[in-house]
Amino acid sequence: MPCQAKPLLLDSSFTHQELRGQVEYLRAEKYAQLSDVQSAPDWHTDLDISPLAPNQSLWGRFSVVQQAGSHSRFAFVIANPTLDEVDLYLLDDRGRIRRSLMMGAMRPFNARELNHRHFLIRLEMTPGEQLDIYFRVADKGPLVFPIDLWRDEILIAEEQLNLAKIGMIGGALAILAFYYLITYVLLRSPVRFWFSMASFSFLLLFLNVEGLLVQIVPALSSYISILTLSLVALALFNAAKVSHLMLRGVPLYWRYVSYSASYLLLLSAFVLDDYWQIVTAIGLAGATLVVQLGLSWRYSDRKDGRPNRLYAIGWSTISLIALLQSACYVSGILLGSTFSLYMTLLMLLGILLIALAVETHQQAQVLSRYERQSNTISDLRRFYELFRNSAEGLYTSTLSGKLITTNPAMCKLFGYDNEQQMLKECSNTSQFYANQTDRLTLVEELVKQGVVMGREIRGVRRDGSPFWFSISVQLRHEHHEDYLFGTIFDITERKESSMSLEYMATHDPLTGVYNRREFEQRLRSGLNQARDAEQELTLLYMDLDQFKVVNDTCGHKAGDILIKQLSQQLNQVVEGRGILARLGGDEFGVLLESEQASEENAYLLANKLLNVVQQFRFVWDNRIFTLGISIGLVPYHKAIHSPEQLLSMADSACYMAKEQGRNQVHIYSKQDDKIQRYETELHWVSLINKALQEDRFVLYYQHYHPLNKMSHGHHYEILLRMQGDDETQIVTPDVFLTAAEHYNLTAQIDRWVVEHYFRWLADNPQHKDNLVRANINLSGHSLGDKELRLFVLNAFEKYGIPYNKICFEITESMAIIKMDETLQFIKTFHQLGCTFALDDFGSGFSSYGYLKSLPVNYVKIDGGFVKDLLVDPVDMAMVSSIKDVAKAMGMKTVAEFVESKEIMVELGKMGVDYAQGYGVARPAPLHDFTPLA
Repeated sequence: MPCQAKPLLLDSSFTHQELRGQVEYLRAEKYAQLSDVQSAPDWHTDLDISPLAPNQSLWGRFSVVQQAGSHSRFAFVIANPTLDEVDLYLLDDRGRIRRSLMMGAMRPFNARELNHRHFLIRLEMTPGEQLDIYFRVADKGPLVFPIDLWRDEILIAEEQLNLAKIGMIGGALAILAFYYLITYVLLRSPVRFWFSMASFSFLLLFLNVEGLLVQIVPALSSYISILTLSLVALALFNAAKVSHLMLRGVPLYWRYVSYSASYLLLLSAFVLDDYWQIVTAIGLAGATLVVQLGLSWRYSDRKDGRPNRLYAIGWSTISLIALLQSACYVSGILLGSTFSLYMTLLMLLGILLIALAVETHQQAQVLSRYERQSNTISDLRRFYELFRNSAEGLYTSTLSGKLITTNPAMCKLFGYDNEQQMLKECSNTSQFYANQTDRLTLVEELVKQGVVMGREIRGVRRDGSPFWFSISVQLRHEHHEDYLFGTIFDITERKESSMSLEYMATHDPLTGVYNRREFEQRLRSGLNQARDAEQELTLLYMDLDQFKVVNDTCGHKAGDILIKQLSQQLNQVVEGRGILARLGGDEFGVLLESEQASEENAYLLANKLLNVVQQFRFVWDNRIFTLGISIGLVPYHKAIHSPEQLLSMADSACYMAKEQGRNQVHIYSKQDDKIQRYETELHWVSLINKALQEDRFVLYYQHYHPLNKMSHGHHYEILLRMQGDDETQIVTPDVFLTAAEHYNLTAQIDRWVVEHYFRWLADNPQHKDNLVRANINLSGHSLGDKELRLFVLNAFEKYGIPYNKICFEITESMAIIKMDETLQFIKTFHQLGCTFALDDFGSGFSSYGYLKSLPVNYVKIDGGFVKDLLVDPVDMAMVSSIKDVAKAMGMKTVAEFVESKEIMVELGKMGVDYAQGYGVARPAPLHDFTPLA
């Protein structure tokens, strides 16, 4: 079936015609024969540029008629060298095939009629002859290809002109590539190398796009798509390298972005089909160009922005042209070969601008280098002036000690007249040191670390006089040898003053022996050594007897002289065996280590000290005084963990010596019942401190039950428990409070209770609103603590607790001992609205008499009278008596240890106001609070 479109008339004036609108198109099976498609009914003139299906090919056809008066030659050209398969057929007016060509990028290059970069077929036509031209295209990418018909001689002239333009553009790129490669070899500038590689890759890409690379190397024809994408990736990678070498301060991740785009583009060449290769290439290349453009504008040199401006303009030109060409290609808009070359010329202009930017960048670097060199020379001059005029001694020497340079301050420091004299007479820097070992140690450390700062060393001047200097030295390797660069300055005055201060800080000013602070540090160090190296250690704790008599009868001046004389005699005995320290007014300690610390040696030394004191006589105003001494001896064992523990044990052993008659040595022993009691207390002290630090105390509560009225709101006593090592173990206060009182920890415990209970109330506002009164126990030691008083006042304000909701309980025995402090505390908080309860009333011998002096609101009847109330008439009478006295004084009564309902009923009949005990409610954790039923 002949072509239905109107044939193209070729007269003598015809030169060139773009045929895209003259051609009919048909999508057919990939390997359909010409005869199959000729008769197909669905030919149409609109070209669908979308990619073909894998089993499709695109057919096109048009007709030409030769109307010139002579034989003419024409050329039909398909100008896209990347098409996979291109078949061309020439049919005469009878439908006979006159010629056919099977070409394409996936076919051998020699299958083409001419050695040409595009696909073409020549038409030899006589006057009046008509030809039908069929062509088949098979490709995986967009169907974008120019279709032109040329008069043969016009095509040759046009091609010569295009090749001249291509040669000009390619030559320019080649010149850039080789010029920058040669200058790289000469100047070793990395940016030149990568710009050379970028120009070379752009050259190859340009030749490949124009079809010349395949024409030059026909073997590349089958790989033209992969080659194109690889060259694009290579060009972008090289361009990114140029950017990151020219731009300053570009974050590292932008480099990774640029390089990753190139790698992904290269990878897509091998894993994607032609269409998606083009889409990926356009996307990644466009993104990379935009990123490079943005970086060139963002990271410019503040001192000289010319390189970056030229660079940015160059990238802008390249980006715009590349994006315009890509947009036209994807949308199917055909750009003529001449117009494409002009666009390429504009891209070349952008590349030349980048080349100019590289040159400008290099010039700026050279100028900057010259400036740095000039500044270095100026700095060297200034350094030399500083070296000459420095107030510190400066010198240079070899590692072996040969003095090379020195300055006037150095000469003056060591007593030389000038540098020449010092360099001549001082053959080695070892002459600077009073002790040669100091220099050897300094050099050894210098070799290991490379620098030593502020080392204080005793030196020797030229005249042999000693002095102290501070030296800082740096080791450098220059000219195949190690050199020492040092600074020295005189610190004699400061050192002597420092040594005096150090002595004062570590020694007792009166006796000259070690003070307590230094002794404890030595003791701590000795304990660590004993524990780590399993060495022996023994502590002697000594307390003078009858020393107070001298102070009281003769005054403190006499006492000071006595202590000074005696300490000298004691130190003579201890010296060389251990260290002696004054721990207090009339208390001394002796620390024995290593072989001197065996129990036998320590006991012998203790007896010598005992004899010295017994033989000592002090004379003052014709009066003779004798003294005694008690000594506690404690050998180290693994259960001792701190200096404080060891001192406490020694103090306890010393106390035992006093208890047993004084003037004797008592050796610490675990079998001693009193020592065991003491260790038990120490154990609880440790647990109490741990509980305070780690919040291992727990708040409990126990309800009060009113006996003569209805219960409204919550009324209970806050109780304290300690959490043991096992979280399920709860320790009651009767176990640990004795140790807390003995070691003055009760005030800290009371702080903990007030702080945590008030905080709990603040976190539970509804409970606080329903609270009638909460009783909090305070120890007698806390009542005299002014800081605790302020702490409690601040806690009320901090957590917003109403004063009238808190009742403080104080024990009768401690209130009697510290009556003044107790009254002051009660007065302070009474005025604010707090109430007070006297706990354990009736356990003392003068309860009724002291009750009149204590303005309390509640009297808690000691539980010892309550628990046997129903069976003991004396207890019944005592409870009744306490109730009557309290009522007479306007105080309410609370019965403790109420263990049954029967006792509670009897107490109600007697007129007692409140009951507390297991018969009312057992103590329970505060965080699980349950109202009284």
